[in-house]
Amino acid sequence: MKRLVLTAAIFGSLLTFQSCNTEELQRLQAQNDSLRSVATTGGVKIDEYFAAFNSIQENLNKIKEKEQIISTRTQTGQEFDETSAERINDDILSIYELMQKNKQTINDLNNKLQKNGLKNKEMAKTIQLLTEQINSKDQEITTLKSELEKLNFNVAQLESQMAEIDSTLKEEQRMSEEKSEIISAQDEALNTVYYVVGTKKELMNHNVVAKDGLFKPLKIDGNMDKDYFTKTDLRTCNSIPLNVKSAKILSSHPSGSYKLIQNGKVTDKLEITDPVKFWENSKVLVIVAE
Repeated sequence: MKRLVLTAAIFGSLLTFQSCNTEELQRLQAQNDSLRSVATTGGVKIDEYFAAFNSIQENLNKIKEKEQIISTRTQTGQEFDETSAERINDDILSIYELMQKNKQTINDLNNKLQKNGLKNKEMAKTIQLLTEQINSKDQEITTLKSELEKLNFNVAQLESQMAEIDSTLKEEQRMSEEKSEIISAQDEALNTVYYVVGTKKELMNHNVVAKDGLFKPLKIDGNMDKDYFTKTDLRTCNSIPLNVKSAKILSSHPSGSYKLIQNGKVTDKLEITDPVKFWENSKVLVIVAE
């Protein structure tokens, strides 16, 4: 009778677990649809968000499947044989690993949003909902382990295997972060460009042009004043403010890739119409102004 009561308790917990999971999935999907309707800016940042969100949803679907399998195996009230116990153990470990991966994904997503300065109330609300859901599932796993322990289930072995999963995932995360840092550094270097705007005299004083007024080969080296240049990202630099009487580009940039915008008698700005083409010959832009 005690075994039947405990099994019923486990089954009841799993039914609640699954019901909450289904409701949350529906709310999250509705939140996803809402976010897609308002996500009109951010480009790759928005895409990264949805990729992470969809990954979490896929894991939640897998968790739901595992929960249903466990409930089927525990609702009979019969004593666990070795094979059944091993399968339940594997299913719980699978749920635990999926939950830990969801935690990592949410953490990574939060870091990306903060780094990119992307703020959206709908995103924040969804992330908070996901975080609360995962925290509640942590408690449910703890309760499930407690109920299984009463049925002489080897919980100590289960917890040891969970610890191994944590260790493995942390190592994978560390390696992933190292790889991401390398890729990010390479990406930044590939897309970093420099520009400077100054009079001929100013450019000569900073060794950007030769004393005879002839233009030097363009590259950042020991002879040039690096601090004199403005560093920027070619993917986001669409225009450069000038506000000068006249402007002449000394470095090599295809004429069809930019426009000098006039405002009356003043050259207002340089507008880059084709960034890839504009910077293909030189990653350094030098403009002599009057």
